[in-house]
Amino acid sequence: MNALPLPQNILCCLALCCFLTASGQKKQRLADKDTYDWVYDIECYGGTAKNGYKLVKVWTYSKEKSVATTQAKKNAVHGIIFKGYAGEGRGCRASRPLMNREMTEEEYQAFFKDFFGDDGPYNRFVTYATDHKGIADVQKLVRNKKDRKEKFYQYKIGVVVSVASDDLRKFLEKEDIINSLAKGF
Repeated sequence: MNALPLPQNILCCLALCCFLTASGQKKQRLADKDTYDWVYDIECYGGTAKNGYKLVKVWTYSKEKSVATTQAKKNAVHGIIFKGYAGEGRGCRASRPLMNREMTEEEYQAFFKDFFGDDGPYNRFVTYATDHKGIADVQKLVRNKKDRKEKFYQYKIGVVVSVASDDLRKFLEKEDIINSLAKGF
């Protein structure tokens, strides 16, 4: 059996690496697109978080389970900043969003694009509270496409995360995105 000459071996390996990298990047771009539509639900998971932290469960919707679990951290931080959550049971109190001005997300679009980028600063303020690879609530949703002849599947994944809300507030104050509580109204 003839082996490929060394330059051809290297060329084949490079082509394979480029293909794998491109397919991984495409999957990440699709995940980011799902995330930047900001379709998720957030709820209090219990009043047991450390002082300055919020323990929340984020329900992320995606066509792939792995995408939903990895994007849950972005959704949790986004929820603390822009949505807040109701305090329903489990010793929870309602939490208002950190930003309460309308259109603020659009005003600071460039800032939040970098903030929520891959390995962006949002990562400093959130951690998984559970082993996200094994302990996530998974619901498979079936929806009809517009022509109703085909069905498509989407997953609703619930992941519990801990958000350092006090540190997040201080960071946004330092960046002049929100007003300091010390300034008053």
